[in-house]
Amino acid sequence: RERELRRQNRRLDEFASVVSHELRNPLEVARTRLRAGRELDDDDHFDHVAQAHDRLERIIQDVLTLARGEEVVDPTETVALGRLAQQAWETVETGDATLSVPDTLPTTTADPDRVSRLFENLFRNCVEHGATGERSDDTAESGVSADVRVTVGRLADEPSDGFYVADDGTGIPKPQRNKVFELGETTSREGTGLGLPIVKRIAEAHGWKVTIAESADGGAEFIFNNVEIR
Repeated sequence: RERELRRQNRRLDEFASVVSHELRNPLEVARTRLRAGRELDDDDHFDHVAQAHDRLERIIQDVLTLARGEEVVDPTETVALGRLAQQAWETVETGDATLSVPDTLPTTTADPDRVSRLFENLFRNCVEHGATGERSDDTAESGVSADVRVTVGRLADEPSDGFYVADDGTGIPKPQRNKVFELGETTSREGTGLGLPIVKRIAEAHGWKVTIAESADGGAEFIFNNVEIR
């Protein structure tokens, strides 16, 4: 019991450190831009304040998902994964990135809100980390890659049917593929280090297994197995 308490305390300390660090960044951006906007009377600075607030909201949502764990997952509804993926794409800032869903994705029993969150975080990871071309000033500021192609497909040949989310970006090196699921691990200054750990926890709460491989186009591919097909 004492070992378990020590382990939980270490996780809480790590969690608090990551969250406090990630919250400070957008708060400092908002303060700086607000001060500049007031001094220079330039509305562009207020746009950046709004972006910082959006980032804070995203971090708060991620924190709540991580803190509540399986308590926020209620996998009791029949959901069409393809439809959820397309809806989630519409809620993410994707710039000039494109989504392709060439296959009929499986229908399964899941929590639609949490699975939507899973897709949103994966899509953000693809467009923020998979830079394949030149960025404009706007995309560089937002962290969105200019021309990433994201594909969501079905694992028809796998022993346990499932799905994948892949991109044609720079990929994730093998030594980092397990680390990216750890709290605070990110290779982008725009990343929070919370998105992929949330993806893993949502997947595990549904009984799914998630792994990372290289996509057919040399980017990152997130593979979800053990998905119960209806």
